[in-house]
Amino acid sequence: MKRVVQVPAGTTNLGAGFDALGLALQLYLRIEIETSSDFRNEWVLTGEGATDLPAKEENLLWKVVRRVYEGEELPLPKVGFRIANEIPIARGLGSSAAAIVGGLGCFEALTERELSREKFFRYAFEFENHPDNLTTARFGGFTVSCVDENQQVTFFRASMGSQLKILLTVPEFRLETERARAVIPQHLNLRDAVSNIQRSSLAVAALLRSEFHFLREAMRDRIHQPCRAQLIPGLEEILELNHEEIPGLAGVCLSGAGPSVVAFAEDHLDGIYKRIAEIFNRHGIASRPFQLQVDNQGRKIY
Repeated sequence: MKRVVQVPAGTTNLGAGFDALGLALQLYLRIEIETSSDFRNEWVLTGEGATDLPAKEENLLWKVVRRVYEGEELPLPKVGFRIANEIPIARGLGSSAAAIVGGLGCFEALTERELSREKFFRYAFEFENHPDNLTTARFGGFTVSCVDENQQVTFFRASMGSQLKILLTVPEFRLETERARAVIPQHLNLRDAVSNIQRSSLAVAALLRSEFHFLREAMRDRIHQPCRAQLIPGLEEILELNHEEIPGLAGVCLSGAGPSVVAFAEDHLDGIYKRIAEIFNRHGIASRPFQLQVDNQGRKIY
């Protein structure tokens, strides 16, 4: 049996929507799985992270596969994995969430059992407790996620059209999520909290109604981006582009925990990338551009 599990990257937070808002991107982790009684378990990895991700037994994807088989009290099959990864690692693009969702998808493909949403999040939360990343990778589109006191996830999802273009700028250095979260204060003042509630709500309305002129203001954040700027040279200047009149630019924000930056635009993407790349270059940082659309399918098995 051969199956393919495909999981999209994601950009989350979207400025002020910290740990709540997400968009799936047409940049993928693809896992080709094949079972055979003749196999010794094979593990072939290509693409982003291929040279430095851990071998199979320590790889996050395999840990998830092993855990869900154990949880469902089923024996592990003999299986070959060929993994092609387009998602840059530790760049704020949900690479860990893609691996977790991919591992759960491998179980579903191999057993032909679809996990319930409750089971999906229960297993996924054993490895990562960020619902915005997990929901975006699994269900695609634009998502708004929250977690209640019992660790149950509630989320809203909507498909997005192609009017809004996404320019992703990926700098050539990594930033681990734990380090990026460590700089965020544990207590906020009321003024900052209210500011973020206002702007995250504005971002939701702007995306759902395709009124992208609101995104410039909606991307302004007082909770995580100012703190993370100390870890990402040039970020403070890049975020200031929201205050300038740049043709085609709707808004700029940090992607997830960073250090990637996402710009929303209606046109002139090359010119916008040139402005962002020049700022990174002044700080001695090379970068790569990706011009993308929203992925509306989420995790796909075929």
